Amino acid sequence: MSSANQELKRILLVRNDRLGDLVLTLPAFEAVRHHWPRAHVTVLASPWAGPLLAGTRNHNEVLIDDPNEGAWRLARRLKSMQFDAAIVFNTSTRNCLAVWLARIPQRVCWAYKPVGLLCANRRVALHRSHPPIHEAAFAVAFVRRLGAAASWSGQVPKLEIDAATATRVAARISRELGQEGPLFGVHPGSKNSAYNWPPSHYAELVCQLAQLGRVMVTGHAPENALLQWIRGRLPDKLRKRVAFFTDFGLLELAAALAEQTALTVSSTGPMHVAGIVGTPVVALFSPHPAHAPAKWAPLGTNHTVLVAPLLPGEDPRAVPMGQADMMSRISVDRVVEANVRYAALAAAAPKSGGPRELPGQAA
Repeated sequence: MSSANQELKRILLVRNDRLGDLVLTLPAFEAVRHHWPRAHVTVLASPWAGPLLAGTRNHNEVLIDDPNEGAWRLARRLKSMQFDAAIVFNTSTRNCLAVWLARIPQRVCWAYKPVGLLCANRRVALHRSHPPIHEAAFAVAFVRRLGAAASWSGQVPKLEIDAATATRVAARISRELGQEGPLFGVHPGSKNSAYNWPPSHYAELVCQLAQLGRVMVTGHAPENALLQWIRGRLPDKLRKRVAFFTDFGLLELAAALAEQTALTVSSTGPMHVAGIVGTPVVALFSPHPAHAPAKWAPLGTNHTVLVAPLLPGEDPRAVPMGQADMMSRISVDRVVEANVRYAALAAAAPKSGGPRELPGQAA
């Protein structure tokens, strides 16, 4: 690393897209802080994912992005902050142009997007899918390109949830579901980040899990119709064992996930949040290369990854006419089995109050 890079004073980290992408970039944030401990580190984050950073300590400042702000206006904001270097993990045209127009001296972008090639003076020439590279390792490669001797070997970053939030969320869960039996989490929504399980499978899963313990179903307000549809499929005798939550803030959602025995979810943001709070995940993936677990699996090893099987001769790159048809090949029984296994492990674990260390299983 050059002496100039050893003395970087103000570093901008651009990760202003989805929640899951931000979570998987946290190991790269840790690498920046480790190698430039005295630098002032600013993260440019999206309005919907940025609040999660209140639970991390590897930055000095969070700059919330305005998605309606063009590259010129964003560049003016950034120029006034006098950054020495910018790492653009989210290599969009707007982001790359903004750091270039802001005349930030060192600009790290991905080389395999034309705008990254043109606007960067430090380029990451690394293919993401051939072979597939986990997003966390891919992000750390950007930090190396700035000059750090950084690597990622599976470390899980720490998310701190303040005691008041954790207590408030735990009390709410207890009021609505009591405290007896395992607490199964189900998050049926997805912002089209990847193929998702069909609603009918989620409804059947909730019914089966409610016969084994308590079930909390999470989502956000635009997914309320989906959650109400699932609620309508519940037999009357099970309704008291299932609660629906659509109003959690991000750290409240993290606190709720931390209370769960296991979470069933497709490849979307809450899956990644569960990974960093130590909750076992039953993760539902499609076989499409763009959605591969090798790239997008949650951090940690305490998970069961289920991938929809391909039919003989089927091309995983071809988008099926009905993605729900493909994802429905993951049976409800397999998902229930994984949840039951985590419930048994949790019941057998000592009640230490510390972080859970339950072994996961890939399938």
